[in-house]
Amino acid sequence: MNIQTALIPKYYQIYEDLLAMIRQGEFSEGDRFPSDTELVGTFKVSRGTIREAVKLLIQQGFLVREQGKGTFVTYQKITQDSDKLVGFTEVMSQHGLKPSARIIEKKIVDPAPYIANIMNLGKSEKVVRVIRVRYGDKEPLIIERSFFRYNLFRPIIDMDLETNSIFELLYRHTTTRLGYAMQRIEAIAAGQSEHKLLNVELGTPLLLMKRFIQAKDGSYFQYSEDVYRSDRITFTTKTMPYEDHHDSHGLPLDLMKNDPAYSS
Repeated sequence: MNIQTALIPKYYQIYEDLLAMIRQGEFSEGDRFPSDTELVGTFKVSRGTIREAVKLLIQQGFLVREQGKGTFVTYQKITQDSDKLVGFTEVMSQHGLKPSARIIEKKIVDPAPYIANIMNLGKSEKVVRVIRVRYGDKEPLIIERSFFRYNLFRPIIDMDLETNSIFELLYRHTTTRLGYAMQRIEAIAAGQSEHKLLNVELGTPLLLMKRFIQAKDGSYFQYSEDVYRSDRITFTTKTMPYEDHHDSHGLPLDLMKNDPAYSS
């Protein structure tokens, strides 16, 4: 054993060995993972060392422990960078998954007062409400509930929104260019709608992202309330020193903070 390896805690060495086995396909998703006793026999270390290694794999999302049943290899989570304004299609492609969608609703409607306020809409302005379930390799991952400014969305309203990215359609067929986004993520529990559309149990922990998008020309383009499966998708963010933070780029921060949709 070299000096560098000797400096690494034993539990972490075992964690890396087990992680390599999972990534190399020695265990498939859903497989029962060896028990602590079996791993003690394999690695010839204490039960406490094994527990620390397995605990780290669980924390990283590679294993899940089910009471009374054992430990199982779970899905590797899809990581989405919340600092970048990218569409679902691009995120899925980055993870080698085939994206698709199912339209639940696409309708021109009068906006609710809080949406009209957030999007700075005139009294007679309409929005296009689009509700889609997004899939990765045919697995339901997200419910998108989006409201688009009608006059900006109109050129693509009759296009195929099940196999195409809305962002890509906008770039190809309109002059609208996306600018900045404000996003807020919070935890929710699955209700009847999420149970049905995402195929999860009632009460399952989920993530709700409320997002407001401003186009580069300053127009308020989209407001959405998207529900993510927290067992399959995780978000990363990059922070910086307080004094280096940029301003709000013209986004209606005070309005969003005071609105019921953004209240704590």
